[in-house]
Amino acid sequence: MTPRKTALCSPFVRATMQLTATITTILAVLMLLNLSANAKITYAIRDGDQHLVISSNATDLDEVLDEAGVERSEWDILDTTAKDEIVNVSVIRRQYVTVECDGVTTSMLARTTDTAADVLKHLNIELGEFDKLNVRPEAVLDDKITELIVSRGSVTYKTESIPIPYGSVREADPELPIGEEVTREGKEGYSVKHFRVITQEDGTVTTELVSSEKIDAVDEVVAYGTKTSFSAPTSGLSTSSEYITNIDSEKGTFTTSRGNVYTFSKKLVLNATAYTSGPNGITSTGRRAQVGVVAVDPKYISYGTQMFIMSADGKFVYGKCVAGDCGGAIDDNDVDLYMHGEQTCQNWGRRNVVAYVITGTVSED
Repeated sequence: MTPRKTALCSPFVRATMQLTATITTILAVLMLLNLSANAKITYAIRDGDQHLVISSNATDLDEVLDEAGVERSEWDILDTTAKDEIVNVSVIRRQYVTVECDGVTTSMLARTTDTAADVLKHLNIELGEFDKLNVRPEAVLDDKITELIVSRGSVTYKTESIPIPYGSVREADPELPIGEEVTREGKEGYSVKHFRVITQEDGTVTTELVSSEKIDAVDEVVAYGTKTSFSAPTSGLSTSSEYITNIDSEKGTFTTSRGNVYTFSKKLVLNATAYTSGPNGITSTGRRAQVGVVAVDPKYISYGTQMFIMSADGKFVYGKCVAGDCGGAIDDNDVDLYMHGEQTCQNWGRRNVVAYVITGTVSED
């Protein structure tokens, strides 16, 4: 440890200066008031918050203060002025204060009305932005504040970077064929924090957050195709020109050539035959028999179920329809498609079709 140096103010110099000031003041007062040695002098004494007024024949201030009952130490000093036949005496209390700074210890007499900042200024000690004082700079000296300790602070800076992982999302691409996928790589993000580290002489370390920033991660995107290979139906038995252009199995939606978007719950493979009736035919559910109304086994497909029916290769399209009838020979996954004319029904015969069970409409023209 580096030995501390100590500087002391000289009591002899202090006493000589005080005596000289006292004699000078008394002579000035006597000359001003033109008083004899036996004349009474009015003294107004101020000692901190205490104010006293006495009349005395004494010209020695120590005697005057004794008469007034004011005690003082050898460190205290007096400030005197004379005005309007009154001698004003101010008792200025002082005490020794020890100041430790930069490895040097200094003792000095300071007024009890001084602040810690006043003492440091007198010693030409400046506090840096990160230095610390053991008391508040504005604290007024008293018998509890007899030591001031300045701790110098050194500053360093550091940065912490925490990676933010990227996620992966899947997006439908209506221009990419079903079964194909294209991946766009993701990019890791970062959370960056800048700190200020203040180290005091006693080893105390304080870390402060100065600023922070965040660089968001960019998710990996997997584009999957929804585009079908279907085109306008080519079978003359088709009852609709609308066909499916996109099927998003992950979201459960399909889009038609008219721009209609439907949600579906499942895809069924059905054994389809055809039926017809007269112009005033009524189905078992009370609906008018017409294209768009199909007969089902209600234990397998509930009445009122909406479907979009087509052949697996897309060449035949029955289109959007509703389960609204039941035939005597229909069982389980059988379906009867209403068509115009018996010849058309005979031409149809029996075929397999695909039915998308519609649960809702996202958009429909």
